[in-house]
Amino acid sequence: MSFEIEIISQKGVEFNGDVDSVTLPGKDGYITILKNHASLVTTLKSGKLITRSSKEKEKIIEITGGFSEIKNNKLIVLIDNLIYLNNKT
Repeated sequence: MSFEIEIISQKGVEFNGDVDSVTLPGKDGYITILKNHASLVTTLKSGKLITRSSKEKEKIIEITGGFSEIKNNKLIVLIDNLIYLNNKT
């Protein structure tokens, strides 16, 4: 079961697609988001944002902080800066 994610930096949309889960570096620890997650707005610290999907390889994105909002099966992640984007093999 998937949901939509959009990752936006100062440069624009860095990633947009459907994923099965996302792990975010929350202020108080890592948070994993799945489909039908309760609505939530949270601050993000520097760390790895990991997307998982049965259709694609795991994506690992190093971020330097930001904010995220999950609502109605859409996750919007506003990041300060993207350090790198890596597709795990």
